[in-house]
Amino acid sequence: MSQVRRRRGEKNQANEPLLVEDEVQTDTGSLALSLPGVIIVVFLFRLVNALTTRTFFQADEYYQGLEPAHNYIFGYGYVTWEWREYLRSSIHPLVYAVGYKIVQVAFGDHLNSVIVAPKIIGAILATIAEVYLYKFVQVYKNERVARICLVLSLINPFNWYFITRAFSNSFETVLIIIAFKYWPWSNTKGRYYISLIFAILSCIVRPTNGMIWMFLGLEYIFRVGISTKLVLGSAIEIIGVLGINTLLDYQFYGKLTFPVYNFLEFNVFKNLSIFYGVAPWHFYLVQAVPIMTMTLLPFLILGLKWQLRDPLVQAGLVMLVGFSFIDHKEFRFIYPLQPIMLMVAAKEIDKKWRVRIRWIALAMFVNVPIAFFLTQVNERGVLDILTYLPTDESVGFLTPCHSTPWQSHIHDPSINWWFLTCEPPLHLASGTLENVKEYRDESDKFYDDPVTFLETLSDWPARIVVFSPLEDLMAQYPTYTMCHRIFNSVIHWDDRRSGDLLVYCRDEVI
Repeated sequence: MSQVRRRRGEKNQANEPLLVEDEVQTDTGSLALSLPGVIIVVFLFRLVNALTTRTFFQADEYYQGLEPAHNYIFGYGYVTWEWREYLRSSIHPLVYAVGYKIVQVAFGDHLNSVIVAPKIIGAILATIAEVYLYKFVQVYKNERVARICLVLSLINPFNWYFITRAFSNSFETVLIIIAFKYWPWSNTKGRYYISLIFAILSCIVRPTNGMIWMFLGLEYIFRVGISTKLVLGSAIEIIGVLGINTLLDYQFYGKLTFPVYNFLEFNVFKNLSIFYGVAPWHFYLVQAVPIMTMTLLPFLILGLKWQLRDPLVQAGLVMLVGFSFIDHKEFRFIYPLQPIMLMVAAKEIDKKWRVRIRWIALAMFVNVPIAFFLTQVNERGVLDILTYLPTDESVGFLTPCHSTPWQSHIHDPSINWWFLTCEPPLHLASGTLENVKEYRDESDKFYDDPVTFLETLSDWPARIVVFSPLEDLMAQYPTYTMCHRIFNSVIHWDDRRSGDLLVYCRDEVI
């Protein structure tokens, strides 16, 4: 193999300026993998991944994707305030609504089919993401790095834990990777207008993705210049995609609304996202990135040292810094940066080719038990309990709001079940740490003073579900007896959800 390295501003053989420290390579020993073969292998891998996942991560997997999709197709289910306030685009739940519609036509109201359909869709979306990651890195770097990057994605335990779940973050990552594949990284290659479609869609799903596309857009204009054709073509495409999305939202919501604006109004203009928690500025650096990369972290750190001139790496860092200034932080918010982190690590591993085999063997040894624990052990009780509880009896969940899925895993319009809610302070004109802390939702009121809260109950259910920390509280109510204990978690970030799930039965139903 021969390599020629050139810096920004030098000319290649076509007399075109190169973007960054490009590599012109002759690698006759690295033939591209068979694309159909890659698709089949990745899909089977992710299908097993999706079908065997038995744990709960966060409520948005259900309440921001599956529950609104279920409600849209089957006509019943719990719809959270975000959907009542039109904060979210319909694109993401409509993907799962397609699966529910197929299930409805083919199998009627069969519960198992309703549960399995989103898992199959999750496997399909994960396959698209990883196949396009391979195709993108193949173009952006080279075949060998693309192969390494695909392997890193497949053996990453956080991906095994997250990528097939029905989060909007997984879906937006699919859109971003496809956009990366078609983005014109060189002046003569790429399909800008195809890439722009997926870039716009990723911003519709989550407007904060605009940070990465603004950076790449400015870099592209700086590199090729601005023209009337580029401006008009881009404007027409943006208006067209937004117009089609508006029609979809109108169909989904039954009224004309603009979720992108509503999202920005709540999260940015009113700053009410801090209701869901505030994290320090370094949260992503010291917690999210290490957890998302795990055994890849050393290669990511080493790779960043000499890949900082890469415009895609720079765009990722801009997005990371931008998210660090937003008060409310969660791991999954930076999941669209996962492809960039994988690529940087893959390039570093390729540079140190002698350690590749040894590292992959070690990574598999470490990653497999981590992935098993995350998807088979920790936080599985909140799913298991739904198969235990009878749907013909009243059930009350005295747990933090949205601790379990709902109709996407119950699929019964006749249930008399309820849980504590956590509606945000929508009445506030703007959110500050002071006025948000003063506001108490239903879950807060219960945990502030459980006994007083329970005195207000007028209709006690046949069964009550609590987490282990409330076992002493339930001992004060002799009319209820613990009738079932379900293992849930070994560790949990929320003390209120720690330990097992306990089911208490009213004496006459035992």
